[in-house]
Amino acid sequence: MKSTPEESTILAEKIAVVDAKLEKLEQEIHEIGQPAGQELLRRLEMLKIEEKALKRNFEESRLRGEPDSVRMEKIEALLHHIEREESSMERDADFLHSAAPSSMGLAVEAGARVVDLYRRAFRRVMGDHRPLGSSVFVNHTHDNLASEFGLKEHDDGRPPGGADQ
Repeated sequence: MKSTPEESTILAEKIAVVDAKLEKLEQEIHEIGQPAGQELLRRLEMLKIEEKALKRNFEESRLRGEPDSVRMEKIEALLHHIEREESSMERDADFLHSAAPSSMGLAVEAGARVVDLYRRAFRRVMGDHRPLGSSVFVNHTHDNLASEFGLKEHDDGRPPGGADQ
């Protein structure tokens, strides 16, 4: 029994769809990153090998002329296997995308927060913008420093932190 050219065209379209899904899946797995996506990458490589075999078998069948139904059934079975594995990998990839961030990501976020706190504290102490070569404490009077930074004098007129005599 022979298969029709329409069935062959439909099968070729399905193979093209599988190929597009594999490329999308590969991008999604690369977004997940290592080590979480390592097992998915291994499965993806195996699936790519199966897809190459599917394409090769399909092309051989087309080059021989009218493909026979037994060979087409085997090609369809391989295609369905690849589609099932793809959908399984998509579910796994979606799960990993929704999972909690990795410890490396958390460490990077914590480091960024510490640097941001340090910068804010430094700006608070040094002021937001100072002209080049200018210091917070140079060219200021005692009264100016006392009013700006909250220094108070003692009752007897001595500056704070002065030596007691």
